[in-house]
Amino acid sequence: MLAISFMLYRQIILLSIISLVANTLLAQKFVGEILYRDHYEYVKLDCKDQSCKFSIPYLDGDETFGVRSESLLADNWEVQRGSEIWKFETKREAHLITGKLITPRGTQPISLREQLSALSKREMEKYAGVFDDGLGNRAIVYIENNYLHMMSPFSEKTMSMKPVEADIFWSASGELWQYSNLRSGVYDTLFLCDRFDNTRTLRRMPRYTEEELYIPIGNDTLFAKLFLPPSVNKMPACLILPGGGAVGMANYEFEARFLAGYGFACLVFDKPGNGKSKGTGNFRNQTFEEKNEQYKLLFKYLQNHPKVDAKKVGIHGPSEGGRLALMMAMDMDDVAFVNATAGPIMTMKEGQLYAITNYHRNMNLNEVDILGIRNVWNDYYNNIIDGEVSTSVIATANEFREQNAQLFLPPNYTGLPSSPNKPDLLNNRVLTGLGTIKCPVFLQYGENDQRVNARRSVENFKTNFSGTAKIVIYPRGNHSFMTPQYEICQGYATDKIYWLKQIGIL
Repeated sequence: MLAISFMLYRQIILLSIISLVANTLLAQKFVGEILYRDHYEYVKLDCKDQSCKFSIPYLDGDETFGVRSESLLADNWEVQRGSEIWKFETKREAHLITGKLITPRGTQPISLREQLSALSKREMEKYAGVFDDGLGNRAIVYIENNYLHMMSPFSEKTMSMKPVEADIFWSASGELWQYSNLRSGVYDTLFLCDRFDNTRTLRRMPRYTEEELYIPIGNDTLFAKLFLPPSVNKMPACLILPGGGAVGMANYEFEARFLAGYGFACLVFDKPGNGKSKGTGNFRNQTFEEKNEQYKLLFKYLQNHPKVDAKKVGIHGPSEGGRLALMMAMDMDDVAFVNATAGPIMTMKEGQLYAITNYHRNMNLNEVDILGIRNVWNDYYNNIIDGEVSTSVIATANEFREQNAQLFLPPNYTGLPSSPNKPDLLNNRVLTGLGTIKCPVFLQYGENDQRVNARRSVENFKTNFSGTAKIVIYPRGNHSFMTPQYEICQGYATDKIYWLKQIGIL
């Protein structure tokens, strides 16, 4: 009796293990791409609990489509996407599904790779670094938000890297990244294959260092990071300015990391009163000109670094930082270049009214109310310039506030705010001083920027600047240079390198 019970017990355990393995196998995710109309789209196949969902995340958002098949991931399965039925004829081999997709638009090959479990940060360190193909093209792989990301010089895209096999990653750029030659805990060789089977071999370069600094600037001590590539020669450098608000220094390390990969010393920093910076100052109470004076001292700090070529130091600035980068170049003759991204080349008042209008339009307000709120803000800004906020302006603002608490309106008090302030509202140097800039300027804008009026900024720049300039407006890009598919605009990073080579900095 005891033996029978033991045999039954073993069978129960065995069945439990089989069930567990089966459930584990069913909880799988496959990734790949399809040619949709005239471009490639990232697709996913999520399988769990005996069912699968097919999705095109960057095209359909969160919408998914159920998979119809006789058995899970059978050779023939189909998806009804809207009014269309998409048929798949595939075969499964290990971590790969291959075959063809048949849609009303035609037939195309399809390949889906199983996305494996995420790696630990310690494991990811083996893959991160800068890799060169011997022709000056550099792939930069870095860790952010617990995922590996790449900047590809070939697809000109920045994407997350999805593990699909041991030491092999796939990205939605259509590129496959395979590592080899593990040395001293990191991989030395990177083999890259694109969607058309073009292949390249890249070798690891010595990695840049990240040094944390505290830099005394007036009464403040600003926390900063210096990205410093290894070099026996003096190198070009770039001061990376922050944009408006309290987003934080980490938001601007993308450009620093990228430029450091191409041999630039890059300095990023926390504004006064933000992050790890110390002192009595606070960026919220500073005018553009006060920030300008502090940032010029940081520029000199970087310029005087013993490993920096003092004649090749430029400034990169996004949004408000773009405005200030241009203002700094107006005041200093030794700025080598300015790369202003989404920079408002207009008065603060004009720029704010543009952003406020778009904010409320996105809330689906009617145009009459949008115009009314815009007029409230216009009157409020004029009150600040005049030195007294009118009770009638606040009363009108409160009437709108009672209709909808989500509206963006002036605060419910008549005191003068610290920001925006009169000096900034009156400051139009970003327009009138452009003619004094002696260095080359590169302007980058997103076509769909709803915070900064790209078209108007470009018009103002062309009217007032007569020097060497390059201007690129990226299709479908927003203020952060993200497309509706949540991708960084193609070419946003690599265009910087092409330009820097063109003007002789690299």
